[in-house]
Amino acid sequence: MWKKENEAPSAPPTSPAARYEPDPMPSKSSETAGRAVIGASIRLTGELVGGEDLLVEGRIEGTIELSQHALTVGAKGRIAGSAHARAIHVDGEVDGNLAADEMLVLRKSARVKGDLVSPRVVIEDGARFKGSIDMESKKSPAASPAPSPATASGPRPLVTDEPKRPTDVKVG
Repeated sequence: MWKKENEAPSAPPTSPAARYEPDPMPSKSSETAGRAVIGASIRLTGELVGGEDLLVEGRIEGTIELSQHALTVGAKGRIAGSAHARAIHVDGEVDGNLAADEMLVLRKSARVKGDLVSPRVVIEDGARFKGSIDMESKKSPAASPAPSPATASGPRPLVTDEPKRPTDVKVG
């Protein structure tokens, strides 16, 4: 308040809490926090089971099981085998079946040969895909009602005015 205009401002407090300034941009290491990364130079063969999200930039030959977590196949990532995860995003190449419990996304750079199973499937314009898509929700056998005698005896004729909708979509 009574400072002279020529005086330099006093030095900031030296306590650690006072000196802390958060980074304005997240660092590369914080982007991958909570997520395992298979780097571009890594090649893995066999079964991969994990308890955290996974980013694949390398090559995997085998099966991947991340039932409670997300799988991302990066632009340089290559998978030869099947994968099951809560959510799957593909930017790279997959030669095998993919199953996601919530959502499966093929981005425009994706190249996939195999069947897709997920209640929500997104295929961006430009993605290459060859296989079938199953978007039916999975019901546990305990939740399914027992078949009635009328349906257990054999197929009954379909009588409806609604158009038929295919459940399997083949793109090829």
